[in-house]
Amino acid sequence: MNSFILKENQTIKEKYFHTQLENGFRITVVPKKLSASYAMVCCGFGGADLEYEKNGERFTLPAGTAHFLEHKMFESEDGSDAFLEFDTYGGNANAYTSFESTCYYFSCTENFFENLNVLLKSVSSAHFTDASVEKEKSIIAREITMYEDIPTSRVARNLCKALYHSHPIVNAVSGSIESISEITKEILFRAYNDFYTPQNLSLCVVGDIDPEQIKLYAEKYFGNRAGSRPKTIYPAEPSTVKEKNITINASLPNELYCIGIKCKPEIEQTLESHRRATAMRLAISLLFGRASDFYCRNYESGIITERFYAGYTSSRQSAYIIISGSGSEYERIMNAAIAEIEHRKHSFFTEEQVLREKKAAYSVSLTLYDSGEDIVSAMAEAAQLDYDEFDCIEMLRDITADEIKQALNSIDTEKNAISIIKKGKDL
Repeated sequence: MNSFILKENQTIKEKYFHTQLENGFRITVVPKKLSASYAMVCCGFGGADLEYEKNGERFTLPAGTAHFLEHKMFESEDGSDAFLEFDTYGGNANAYTSFESTCYYFSCTENFFENLNVLLKSVSSAHFTDASVEKEKSIIAREITMYEDIPTSRVARNLCKALYHSHPIVNAVSGSIESISEITKEILFRAYNDFYTPQNLSLCVVGDIDPEQIKLYAEKYFGNRAGSRPKTIYPAEPSTVKEKNITINASLPNELYCIGIKCKPEIEQTLESHRRATAMRLAISLLFGRASDFYCRNYESGIITERFYAGYTSSRQSAYIIISGSGSEYERIMNAAIAEIEHRKHSFFTEEQVLREKKAAYSVSLTLYDSGEDIVSAMAEAAQLDYDEFDCIEMLRDITADEIKQALNSIDTEKNAISIIKKGKDL
């Protein structure tokens, strides 16, 4: 039996235990005395996993399959809902699907192991019938329609459609009403059996819990299973943007915009790729953050509002800068933002500005450890990678101005696009 390894960060006075079962199932336990305990199972299967290869054979899944599967995993063999079991033991359970993963979790103040038993029992087996799948389609279709009617969600999705030609990021994680209509019981079983394998699963627990007991539960439900993660196949994606502008109308008090700049993606998720992404995020914050010259200058002039946001998104084989907000000055903002990027390539920030931004990012990263919910999510997803949150914190301390400048210089402002929702008729 594999024993737990203790990892500590003496600077921030935090620690965790981790181990791996013989079949690759990863376990992380973060010992903290909190008012509640938390547990999360994370599967490296998300909205971007639409085509994959296993044993030399290729398979294609309808968009929204991972999210559909999430909806069905808390359904027991007899058709009962695992949420009712969580309620019995005082557990607050939920799940979510992103482009990269699907996570199932609960929090509780008592009956931790009873709740853990329900969670692991639910994720370690799948039960679908033709009738239950058809019933779920109508539920998910309503959810899709709801998100389509949310302007902030719509404007962001349209930006991805403008930036990307064929990457799965052009699809909503939940898919479309058309794509989910293709999902069958057989497709769900195949997706579950291929992706919910021990090497593609991790369990994280946060609380005053004995790690060895956690391991016993993990072995009970996953110890006898085997299988590795299949290889996701991504379609060839041109470096150019697909469309420069996508504009739609809606009944809104203010117009919305999302400006994007397509960046060179990372092929693999490693510590080095994360370091480059961190340098880019620091560069974007220096350029457009609330302490930046750009923000102060344009906020005072009224061009941007409190809803202004700038950030950098990087996931599997996709990466882009996003600048969003409300108001009708989006063309001026877009031109000003591009001009600011080009200006700073030649007139970089001062040493004092860089240090201030690093300190601010470091302080924000430390707040993660104040929240059991944030810790369990970060650690469960990080278990899928070759680095953890401790590595990320230390990275903020020693990342250099040259690395940030290199990230800034890599931005090709010609690869820009904009998504707009104008005031007009309903969506």
